[in-house]
Amino acid sequence: MQKILATPKARAIAKQANINLADLKIESRKIESADVENYINSLKSAQTTTPKIETSAAQTEKVINPVVFASNKLEAKREKIALIRKAIARAMTNSWNSVAYVNLVNQIDVSDLWKLRKSVLESVQKAAGVKLTFLAFIAKAILIALTEFPIMAAKYDETSNEIVYPETLNLGLAVDTEAGLMVPVIKDAQNLSIVEIAKEIIRLAKAARERKIKPSEMQGGSFTITNYGSVGSLYGVPVINYPELAIAGVGAIIDSAEVKDGQIVAAKIMHLTVAADHRWIDGATIGRFAARVKELLEKPEILGIL
Repeated sequence: MQKILATPKARAIAKQANINLADLKIESRKIESADVENYINSLKSAQTTTPKIETSAAQTEKVINPVVFASNKLEAKREKIALIRKAIARAMTNSWNSVAYVNLVNQIDVSDLWKLRKSVLESVQKAAGVKLTFLAFIAKAILIALTEFPIMAAKYDETSNEIVYPETLNLGLAVDTEAGLMVPVIKDAQNLSIVEIAKEIIRLAKAARERKIKPSEMQGGSFTITNYGSVGSLYGVPVINYPELAIAGVGAIIDSAEVKDGQIVAAKIMHLTVAADHRWIDGATIGRFAARVKELLEKPEILGIL
């Protein structure tokens, strides 16, 4: 098969529009972005000028009487609030009432991370018996950044009016369970490899969902990660797990057309939101912390070294 010559911009536009460059039937020269755009416009014109098609009586009936899809029947009822939901409500209310919130969002190009994970996924699963998730890489990057910006992992002691810095990093992970939101904690997380973090994430999430989590495994957190990207959300305003001072919210990874060196290229994009208590942490510090996480995730090959 003859190789199709096209500029990077033309390929990016074609990929985004799900168009096969061979359909343009240009073989005498390199396909330009204008060629792809003209082809797309011609397809749109064809759609708007589609001739009227005569329908039979049966077809007309289908249009007039469309299929009605079954839906769940609604039921009016009252439901007692479960104890765990009351505890969650108290914690959330306490957080909003006690914290001066500030949220900063960073857009992160995780294209290289996507490729790295894909290249090691099978070999790691065979060697360690664990499926590496993106969350394990993200957690490692955040842990490295926390060692460089320890105020993000500190707590405020209202009694002594002091900022208390931890001697170790205990990383909380928000887990969605049938009983409600739980936050298991990975202890001494800064000492763990990416594979070890992945194993702990799986173990603690399983224990939380099966309601076998120990009280000690949900205490002593320094910083929390909430992954709303797992349900397809791109952005969020994460609620700080008070009395912690900060939290990171991870959005879904999506395909995007980005401009690099003047060219449009396909990329994998993720948004990271960092919320913190603005009373004790300046916005510049939050921004530098988030920028460091971004740097580490965009250069994932160094995560296993640092």
